[in-house]
Amino acid sequence: MSEARRQEEKVPIANPGAGPKGEKKSSTGKIIAGVLAVIVVLGIALGVGLGVGLKKHHHNDATSSSLKPGNTSDIHNVVSRPALLGDLDRWQGSKRNFVISSTPTTRTFNWTIDQALAAPGAMQKPVITINGNSPGPVLEANLGDRVIVNVYNNMTNETSIHWHALKQNGTNYYDGTYSITQCGIPPKGHFTYNFTVQDVGTTWYHAHKAAQYTDGLIGPIIFHSPNETAMTANKYDDEYTFILNDMYNTVSTALEWRFTAVGTGIDGQPGDEPSPDGGMINGVSQSRCAYIPPSNLVIAERRRDFDGMQNKVSQRKRSDTTGTLYPETNYCGNLTTDYYNVTLVGNSTYRIRLINAGTFTTTIFSIDNHNLTVIEADGVSIEPYVAQSVELAVAQRYSVLVKLDQKPGAYWIRNVLGTDQLRYTGPLFNESTFGVLRYEGTDTAAIPADLPAPVVANGTQFGTMTKFVPADKLDAPQPTNQQNVYFNMQYTANNQHYMFFNSTSWTPLPPGQMALSAINTTTASNTSFIANNIGDQLNYINPSYGVFDLVVNSQDDGDHPFHMHGHTFFVMSQGDGHFYGDSSSFNTTNPMRRDTILIQSYGHVVLRIIMDNPGIWAFHCHITWHMEIGLLLTLTNLPDKIAQFSLPDDLLANCKVNAQNGW
Repeated sequence: MSEARRQEEKVPIANPGAGPKGEKKSSTGKIIAGVLAVIVVLGIALGVGLGVGLKKHHHNDATSSSLKPGNTSDIHNVVSRPALLGDLDRWQGSKRNFVISSTPTTRTFNWTIDQALAAPGAMQKPVITINGNSPGPVLEANLGDRVIVNVYNNMTNETSIHWHALKQNGTNYYDGTYSITQCGIPPKGHFTYNFTVQDVGTTWYHAHKAAQYTDGLIGPIIFHSPNETAMTANKYDDEYTFILNDMYNTVSTALEWRFTAVGTGIDGQPGDEPSPDGGMINGVSQSRCAYIPPSNLVIAERRRDFDGMQNKVSQRKRSDTTGTLYPETNYCGNLTTDYYNVTLVGNSTYRIRLINAGTFTTTIFSIDNHNLTVIEADGVSIEPYVAQSVELAVAQRYSVLVKLDQKPGAYWIRNVLGTDQLRYTGPLFNESTFGVLRYEGTDTAAIPADLPAPVVANGTQFGTMTKFVPADKLDAPQPTNQQNVYFNMQYTANNQHYMFFNSTSWTPLPPGQMALSAINTTTASNTSFIANNIGDQLNYINPSYGVFDLVVNSQDDGDHPFHMHGHTFFVMSQGDGHFYGDSSSFNTTNPMRRDTILIQSYGHVVLRIIMDNPGIWAFHCHITWHMEIGLLLTLTNLPDKIAQFSLPDDLLANCKVNAQNGW
């Protein structure tokens, strides 16, 4: 492979306690007891209007085939790391040869979703791929383009793809939110997403079914505006995309099963979220193999299903068999790990697009000795803001300008996980994941100097994010409605833990059902029918155009990244403690806008949302484990207009198939 294609650098794994050049990795807390079974369905359902929560459905059960780790009877192929990563040139703008244009066109993408065994780090595990790769292909288009994505599901369980941050105005049924706007693409089934690009900037797509995106069903979206480089501050020579995320050696279904098990939790403490084994940069991880010898195994009830590829919701049982929490065979083998390597041209300025496609933790991105000038946050262009590192909550995106003005050589690229969110860490936890940036002409074997990690500063700490100022000025309108919600974690009488919005906890609808079809067959004047037929979760119904202030107060001791589907909101307030004020004190002059925001421990946000986009839109914590236990509500906008939607034939056909098969 040529230098331009970035040779992979092998990293020995004999010394798991040290990073490059001996940099110490942190390992704190308790030891993870890691491999379990079975998917807990991540669907999305609704409930009664105007914030009144009704009774909850029981959380659906699921089962899966009793396969041990490494059993490939339900996995279609075993792929090497280079094959899994695919063409690395796709991450660099100039090598994609994409033409930015103001003339709309139709762009068609054909994707096959499949499952494979691969080793992103030092342990082979089941992964989910698109056209054989994980992360998947770059979805790139211009404002006004028509995008058609034909998806074939070659897996043994259903799936859906959500186009994160896309407005989907008029096409709510292509939002890809399982159990709300889609029943899911059945096994061996297909579905066509067909929408017009209404947004610009950096975002991503991911599965919105269970924790499938934890296993690799993710990819970048780049939508261009014809004038995106018109501002002098945004001038750059080329661009590069980094997908950053946390990495789990254990398949997500096993982690879900243990996390939601009655009375035990992943580490013996109910409510403690599964902690990652390390991080990733564009699919490359230095996670160590987490195999534990049989003498150290912990015993617990669970299904023997480590491949995690089946999901039959109605049949799950919680005590089918007894077995170990770790693999019974060493699947580590002699696998090594890699640095992510990139060679760029010195004395050039690059737009670096950053995406946190993680499951749980924040990530802190930096390039040694190089400043980062932030110019975009969640698709919103902002006035340039200089930082040494940038912290991204799960699902957030930033664009930064990086000028390669240092001495030619090699420099560390760092993806550092936010360990303050973790209740425990595994025995070989890697806090930092490294890439190597080499200036063109530098020896491809050159390793960077051993420098201390940069201090988190300037635009990366909580609170300073609100200093961002949108470059495209837009004042916030006055609200017509305000709703207050509180969220926390609670335990049921049988010691199961769920997360609640105003005493309601989200669960998916039964197989083959979606909330959108219920609204589509009624009207706003018949809200009792809506409430009685689309679930028992917290659902705010907005029958007419308006401006909605959503006040979200945390009663939980952790930080939570919340995402709003279908809308970009104004950030009116963000800070410590609960909000008890009123909107008269807010600054309405060009406040920050975004679609994903971090609510700190026991803190609050006030989000102003223009309710002009008809559809059923999820608002949820983007920590996958929290969605799995109910931290989601919905906004139903303009139900009379929803009733006029002509739902796609393949959408309804897939619902029928799923209902017939119990998927």
